[in-house]
Amino acid sequence: MKRTFILFFLVLVNLLNASFLIDVYHKDYGVINRTVLVFDTKPQYEILKHESDIQINLQKCSKDISLQKLAITNSNVITGFDYLVSKDKVVVMINVNTSHLLVSGEIYKVDGMEIQGDVFKLVLDIFISTNPQTLSELTSYATFYETTGNVKLAEEYQLQVVALHDKIKEQQKSKTTQSRQTVTTKEQTGILNKLESLINKLSPNLNIKIIGVALGAIILLAIFIFLIIKLSRKKTSAFDMNGDSLRSTDGFAENTYLEKVAKDLAAKNWGLEEIAKELELSFEEVQKIIAPDLDQELERL
Repeated sequence: MKRTFILFFLVLVNLLNASFLIDVYHKDYGVINRTVLVFDTKPQYEILKHESDIQINLQKCSKDISLQKLAITNSNVITGFDYLVSKDKVVVMINVNTSHLLVSGEIYKVDGMEIQGDVFKLVLDIFISTNPQTLSELTSYATFYETTGNVKLAEEYQLQVVALHDKIKEQQKSKTTQSRQTVTTKEQTGILNKLESLINKLSPNLNIKIIGVALGAIILLAIFIFLIIKLSRKKTSAFDMNGDSLRSTDGFAENTYLEKVAKDLAAKNWGLEEIAKELELSFEEVQKIIAPDLDQELERL
C-alpha cells in the first residue's frame, strides 16, 4: 500500500512538472517564416537544425491531440509539420523547403525567441534566404521586420528596396532606348541596302550618263569660276573716283583725258605744281597744257 502511494505521488509530480503543447501556428513573409509553438508552461526544449528539417525535442511534454501531421504547399520556406510522441517526450519536426536552397546554394538560418505571458511561446524565425538580393527578397525582409516591430531594420531594408527599384527602372529605360536605337539602325541599314541594290540594278545603264553629267558639271563649274575671275579683274581696273583725288588706279593712259583733267583743275584755281603732282606729270607738261601761248613766247625768247 505504501509503495503504491509513492508511485502515485511520483506520477502526480511528473504530471504537474510536465508541459503541454497547446498549439502550433505559422505565417510566411516571402522568404521568411515565423513558426510559434504555444505551451501552458515553459518546457525543456532542444532545437536541432538538420539539412532539410528543424527538430524540436520537448522533454516531459505532451501535446494536444488535435495537432497532427500537416503538409504545406504554399510556402517558400517550410513544407509541413510532423510530430513524434513517446511516453514523456514530444518531437516536433518542421520540414524545410530545400528547392530554393538548391537554386541559391545558401544555407537556411533559424532564430529562436521566448515569450512568457499567460502561456509560453517558443518563436522560431526561419530564413530561407540569408543574403537578400532581389527585389522580392528585400521586400520580404522589410515587410517581416515592419510587421514584427523592428522599425530600424524595416527602414533599412525599405531603403534598399527603393534603391534597387530605381536601379531596375533605370536599366529598363536604358534597354528600351538601346532597343529603339537598334530598331532605327536596322531600318536605316535596310533602306541603305535597298538603295544599294537599286543602284546596282541600274548602274549598267546609268554609268555613261552619270559620267557625262559629271563631266558637264565640271566644265560648267570651270567656266563659272573663269567668269568670276574676269569680272573681278575688270572691277579692280576701273577708276576709283572720290572727293579727295581724281587719280585713276591704273594711271592716265590718254593725253586728251589728261589735258581735260588738268584744265578742270586749273579752273578750280589749282596751281601748276599741284596739278603736276596730282596727275604725275612734269611742270613743263602741265604748263604746255594750261598756257600753251605762254610756253611758245618763252621758247621765242
